[in-house]
Amino acid sequence: MTVEITQLAGEHESNLRALFVAEGMGSHAEALLDHRYRPYERLYVALQGSAVVGFVEGTFTDNEIFASGAFPPPRARIVQLVVAVHSRRTGIGSALVGRFAVDAEAARLGSLVLYPEPHRADARRAFFHHCGMRPVTGTSLLGARLDTIRTALVSRS
Repeated sequence: MTVEITQLAGEHESNLRALFVAEGMGSHAEALLDHRYRPYERLYVALQGSAVVGFVEGTFTDNEIFASGAFPPPRARIVQLVVAVHSRRTGIGSALVGRFAVDAEAARLGSLVLYPEPHRADARRAFFHHCGMRPVTGTSLLGARLDTIRTALVSRS
């Protein structure tokens, strides 16, 4: 079945809540879906039919300055990436990162960073490594130029 990556809209919210609950993130769903508390402005879902099978949230206004000078601001930052357990290793995570990166490039940003979550850290680091991201010296971040990410994702497909 084909996967569509699109910005989160009202009609996706109940299916997104179901994804979060299935992944043990029910409390996160409530905070995110309450529009008053959305801390990040970029929210995308991966749809298979009407089912939400993946989600990415982040910002295009990350301005933290790193001591190493790597990836100067402004840049994009992914805050959360979730793919349904039954849909992992199917390209959905890569498609979500790819859409986020394409839109960040369109916003004239040059790089993308993220803090990999500690849960299943080795698998997550391996996934982001395949997306072209590398450790940012002096931080626990991973990062890459957007053109590097685009090249890595094209070579994976």
